[in-house]
Amino acid sequence: MTTDTATPTVPECHIRETGLLPEHVAAFKRHGVLALRGLLDAEELKSVQAAAASLIDDCWRTREKTDVIWTLEPTEPDAAPVRIEYVVDKSRPIARLAGHPLLLDAMEALVGPSLIPTWDSMVFKTTAGAPRLAWHRDGEMYRDAVGVIGSGRVIDAGIYLDPAPEDNCVWAIPGSNYWDDERITRTAERLNASEWDTAGAVPAVMNPGDALLHNILTLHGAPAVKGSQRRVVYFEYRPAELEWQVGPHVPAYVGLKQQVLRSCLDLRRESAPDEEPFAYRPADALRHWEGRPELTTYRFPHEEYWRW
Repeated sequence: MTTDTATPTVPECHIRETGLLPEHVAAFKRHGVLALRGLLDAEELKSVQAAAASLIDDCWRTREKTDVIWTLEPTEPDAAPVRIEYVVDKSRPIARLAGHPLLLDAMEALVGPSLIPTWDSMVFKTTAGAPRLAWHRDGEMYRDAVGVIGSGRVIDAGIYLDPAPEDNCVWAIPGSNYWDDERITRTAERLNASEWDTAGAVPAVMNPGDALLHNILTLHGAPAVKGSQRRVVYFEYRPAELEWQVGPHVPAYVGLKQQVLRSCLDLRRESAPDEEPFAYRPADALRHWEGRPELTTYRFPHEEYWRW
């Protein structure tokens, strides 16, 4: 499908200028997607870009399969890495990024004060290329998911390290976070029937240092690309009470991920003593980190903590 310069795009917030205003919260809840412009300053962007380059170089050098997703078996000549899991554990600059106060302020406003980080990964397209990301939603793990999280309390935040123009960005269908499963399935099947169809969708054109927030129920996809780089660090957030009561992880996971967040905040304070830190303040009944031993890792494999 062709587009022109009049193509609408996702709602946006210039986070350093205004903070997250009520109209931004309302736009995210309504549309299921929001761009935070200029989240990272130039110094932090450069640091995280270097960390990302190092992690990707390690994939090419080692052809490692643990925590890495490849387009083919890594031993095959045309294989390319496209995703690395548990990047907070693998990189101090990314761990410090996980304590970013503007990002966490926004998450507190949207997810609630009991937010916990649940997934951390880096998804990337190298110049070797990457296949199309088929149209999909991420929230299939909850029964009656729209009623539970349709308004947006489970959020993926993607921090962009490279430009993402229309031909190499995520596209989303605003409002699809409220669609029922039948409509999602019908629409995804129609859009995925051709190589790349954007009917009803808008592009999330991003600049380095921007962050894209999407409700995990929002239908989204991305085109195949070759010869163009795009690196995105993803953090997912959920309310601690949702994890504790419903899942998908066992209750013990909540305290562990609260400890990870608190450790990232400590690392951030050490590296940026003049920055106003994020104040993590869940309700007393949801402070599940208390009394736990000190962490020796930030890597807690999901499959070891599934409730279902």
